[in-house]
Amino acid sequence: MNAADALLLVMVGGLTAYALLAGADFGAGVWDLVATGPDAPGQRRLIAASLGPVWEANHVWLIFVIVAMFSGFPTAFGVVGGTLELPLALALVGIVLRGSAYVYRAYGGGAAGPDHWWGRVFAVASTVTPFMLGTAGAAMASGQGRPGDPFAPLRSPFGLVAGALAVAGTAFLAAVYLCRDAAAGPATAHLIDGLRRRALASAVVAGALAAALLPLLWLDAPTVADRFMTRGMPFVVVSALGGVGALVLIGRRRYGPARLAAGLAVAGVVWGWAAAQYPDLVVGQVTVRAAAAPPANINALLLAILVGMALLIPALVLLFRVFAQPEPPDDQ
Repeated sequence: MNAADALLLVMVGGLTAYALLAGADFGAGVWDLVATGPDAPGQRRLIAASLGPVWEANHVWLIFVIVAMFSGFPTAFGVVGGTLELPLALALVGIVLRGSAYVYRAYGGGAAGPDHWWGRVFAVASTVTPFMLGTAGAAMASGQGRPGDPFAPLRSPFGLVAGALAVAGTAFLAAVYLCRDAAAGPATAHLIDGLRRRALASAVVAGALAAALLPLLWLDAPTVADRFMTRGMPFVVVSALGGVGALVLIGRRRYGPARLAAGLAVAGVVWGWAAAQYPDLVVGQVTVRAAAAPPANINALLLAILVGMALLIPALVLLFRVFAQPEPPDDQ
């Protein structure tokens, strides 16, 4: 393994962390958007209590991946920025609006109000961002992004279904995570049944979208599809086992292990995509070897990442331990 491959593995690890942590935050926003009925205020309070302490920290992984690509694969960074500017710009706008709306809603006195303006902005932005990121990932796998045609990724059925799958995956992850948070206090125990139903529904939707994506993969991304059957399939099996395991554990009310299983399901998708796409960074346009910076630069970057992670990871572990059991306000 050379330095460029090692850096790529580290970047995929960063993407996995972003999918598992920020992905659950986005999914919680999806459930905030569709919350209805008498339990809606309690659902929104639970979501706010779960996200409040950690949502800003989760975006560190996206920043890490962007900086690593810019420094380690500058040619690929230029290709991505020049061909996928529209979905990536919309994803960035969604991240900014989502964070701003979350803060304004919290301090505006209507954190759980179903008709609060900032609440709607938060929820819609939480849905738009994973959709756009999924669309961008599909364009990288198919090579459909083209300079001068920013709408190309958004006209592709493959990209649109991939974006919908990203939204469904984050919703599934959030529903599983929130089951455990709902069980943390008796005031929200009645919300668990609704969250369990949402986890099951989102898992079914995600499975249906994944099945619909397969023929489109062969049609629009044949290069990745050929590799998928050998390199990607083991990860897909792991993902399927994790998803089924999460639902079984939720049925047995073992919410802690269910979180791990759901995380495994999402991580399997990320690693399956990465394995099938390698050695291309953008299929048909740029490869790992062609885009890599000089080895000395990448070695220095890897050393900096090692030192940074030694400081970052313990701090994040402490953060999540301190806020492991959110206490949402009583909605009675």
